Amino acid sequence: MKRLGKIFLDGCMVLAVIWVMCFPGTPAHAFKITRLKHLFDLEHGFLQPSDVAVGLNHLIYVVDGVNNRVVVFDGSGKMSFSFGNKGSAPGQFNAPLGITTDRSGNVYVADTGNRRVQILTSRGSCTSIIPITAAAGEKPADPVDCAVDDSRRRLYVVDNDNHHLLVYSLAEARLLERWGSEGDGLRAFRYPFFTAVGTDTAVLVVDVLNTRIQVWSPRGEVISTIGEYGVDLGQLYRPKGVCINGENTVFVSDSYLGAIQVFNRFGHFQSVLADEKGNVLQWSAPVGITVDDRQNLYVVEMMANRVRVYHIMDTVERDRL
Repeated sequence: MKRLGKIFLDGCMVLAVIWVMCFPGTPAHAFKITRLKHLFDLEHGFLQPSDVAVGLNHLIYVVDGVNNRVVVFDGSGKMSFSFGNKGSAPGQFNAPLGITTDRSGNVYVADTGNRRVQILTSRGSCTSIIPITAAAGEKPADPVDCAVDDSRRRLYVVDNDNHHLLVYSLAEARLLERWGSEGDGLRAFRYPFFTAVGTDTAVLVVDVLNTRIQVWSPRGEVISTIGEYGVDLGQLYRPKGVCINGENTVFVSDSYLGAIQVFNRFGHFQSVLADEKGNVLQWSAPVGITVDDRQNLYVVEMMANRVRVYHIMDTVERDRL
């Protein structure tokens, strides 16, 4: 699969209109919305940014992969510093895609083109590198995202082209297991993309072409799935981003439909995100998303070259139009 095909729109944005038009149904019934208050936008010469993470002191890290850098903002949205440039030396990047942080403030970047994960300080100094390699007979490794389980000292890495979730020991920088294979059954992926770890250490993986989120236990068992193919509420067309808050509420971005929906960890649809007035929000190709401990939600709009920042307010029920 071509790199652009993994994270860009696969067609036209008319499907976003279709999704909104699907809300009127027969029979009509109410649905829930979670309202957001827009705080500010992050823009700094981005060119198709892909992911965002929040670290210590609410520093905001944005992957600006086409420019081979990470741009860092303070908690109020003021640009603070950036790090990285094109290359293969420590601290350099080649088309990075995913990013995460741990509770100590370390930053982990899926340095996709260099087939590795770099571990950096909060200021962007590289401290170690984990090369990501494929098994015999597979395509070259394609690490597109990573997530950290602090309690188990594990690093989860998504290998998109080989349809795996790779499990590494952070203490030893050693591969422990490969989870998943190509397919559409349980324990199978079709081009997995972003990933996140919940407070209960469950691992969520966006299974793009299977149009679902898979939820894995730390033992490598699939314990639930979220979403199904479609354009109605609770369904997904091209999921790309996933994040989970401290209450294990799951947020899923859909790059085709331009929407973000909310589920519980067992796959039950809860709400769709809306503005303060209750209007369902649509974004321009939302990809990476994250939520911080202040209940602020960060949404990367790839095609608009920005990150939008909101505060999560309340969930209310409203009638279908």
